[in-house]
Amino acid sequence: MRPLAQIILPAGLMVLAAGWAASDNPPQTQSFVGYCAFVGANLTGDHWLGAFCRNNMTSVFGYNYTWIDLDLCVGNNGSQLVPYDNGNYSTSCTDCSTSAKPKETIILTCSCQDLNRHFFNSSLDLSNGPLWQLIKLAESY
Repeated sequence: MRPLAQIILPAGLMVLAAGWAASDNPPQTQSFVGYCAFVGANLTGDHWLGAFCRNNMTSVFGYNYTWIDLDLCVGNNGSQLVPYDNGNYSTSCTDCSTSAKPKETIILTCSCQDLNRHFFNSSLDLSNGPLWQLIKLAESY
C-alpha cells in the first residue's frame, strides 16, 4: 500500500492536491468516476475541482476530499476545451462549471476565447480523458 498525500509527477505533468491515496490493488474501473463521488463536488476559481475520492482506509473512512487543478490537464484549443498537459485553460476561458451524472460522467463547461477573442461555449467529458489518465499515471509511482 502506497499512501499518496500529494502526487507530483515528473516533466511538469500534473499535481494532485492533498488527500489522495492509491492502492496496490485499485478497484477495476475504467473512469475517474469509479474513484471519486461528485456529490458535493465543486469548481473553484474556474480550475480547481474538489471531490470526494477513494483512499486506502475504507474500514475507517473510504473517501477524502481532494482538490485537483484542472489547469494542469485541460487546455483551450481555438475555443474548444481539450485534454492537454499544463494547458492552463482558465487563462482564456470563463464562467466554468461542472455537471455530473452520478457513477457515469462529469462534464466541464466554459466559455472559451478563440484566436479572434470571440467567446464560444465548450464542454469536455473529464471522466475518461484527462482525469482518468492522471489517476492511471499516479498509480505507476
